[in-house]
Amino acid sequence: MKAVLTKKNLLDGVRTAGHAISGRTALPILGHVLAATGTNSLRLSATDHQIGISTTVPAQILEPGELTLPASIGSEVISSLSDADVIIESNENQQIRILCPPSDFQILGLPPGEFPGLPEVPDTVWFEIDAKQLRLGLRRTQFACSTDELRTILLGVLFSYSGDTLKLVATDTHRLAVDTRLIASGEGEANAVVPARAVAELSRILTDEGKVRVHISERQIMFVVGQVVVTASLIEGQYPNYERVVPADYDKKIVLPTKLFTDAIKRASIVARGDMNRTVVKTSGEKVSVSAKAGAVGKAYEEVEAIREGDDIEVAFNAQFLGEVLDVIDTEGVGLELSGPLSPAVLRPIEQDDYLCVVMPMQIQEGLGD
Repeated sequence: MKAVLTKKNLLDGVRTAGHAISGRTALPILGHVLAATGTNSLRLSATDHQIGISTTVPAQILEPGELTLPASIGSEVISSLSDADVIIESNENQQIRILCPPSDFQILGLPPGEFPGLPEVPDTVWFEIDAKQLRLGLRRTQFACSTDELRTILLGVLFSYSGDTLKLVATDTHRLAVDTRLIASGEGEANAVVPARAVAELSRILTDEGKVRVHISERQIMFVVGQVVVTASLIEGQYPNYERVVPADYDKKIVLPTKLFTDAIKRASIVARGDMNRTVVKTSGEKVSVSAKAGAVGKAYEEVEAIREGDDIEVAFNAQFLGEVLDVIDTEGVGLELSGPLSPAVLRPIEQDDYLCVVMPMQIQEGLGD
């Protein structure tokens, strides 16, 4: 194989595909990027068997073929080159030459035949969605994925596709995030749990331009984003009935300015870290106090103006959990719906009905809200 392409295109391609590579693999070939020639292009692919990423970059093909490039050293070598055209070629001994005068590197590759193919996902079930909409939806849910290896089904984001709607859902049992998006077109329906790592890599690739085509099969999902294709093995199992967790009603509601409330929670969390991140939110008339207390640290207290419906209430939350929800709410105001100090609370952006997050409260320690 022999091809000529710009340093930028080669480096971008190797780095993009290389995000699929896991540092925990025992198979040497899974640390390589496969480069395969096309028509005036080079296709660069990598996988760890769970996630696969491939991308196509423009290139002048002098000799068709394939090669495998060690991703880590290859990326380092290419990034060190001058900004000029690069020749990349291989011989029958799997020696890879990367030439960009005055630099000339010889790197050992592996036989391309050892590289596992990326799965083909049929279009029996598929949909298209604006890239910006998917990126925003993932941003508002992926933080709530569980990290508990014992609850495998919760280690990803649920893609629930039906009709003209895509629901994105994530929970770690302490909070539940649900985002609803309209799709541009599609066929079929499916519930698929996409691993958190695949979601993170997809989010890295998504921009605010164009559309994403998504194919879903029984065990795989594929995202086509321009010239980049991301495939992932789905997490098998039955996702919990998340709708039962969302409270049907409430008798207290607090409407707060999002930024001021977010900043108050973040400041209180400095102290709250000394007490399991416990932060108390307490209403008093048209004000809401945010406080934290830790014996080895001290106290934090401040007030935020708010609009209250229903009786006053005092409730404790994990400041980190609350802060992560507030960080993804972009409206000027946020609504906090409550029924009692130990009942699940629901946060919603004001004047939007496409997102909610349920947050479980904590027990209030005596004197903490003083």
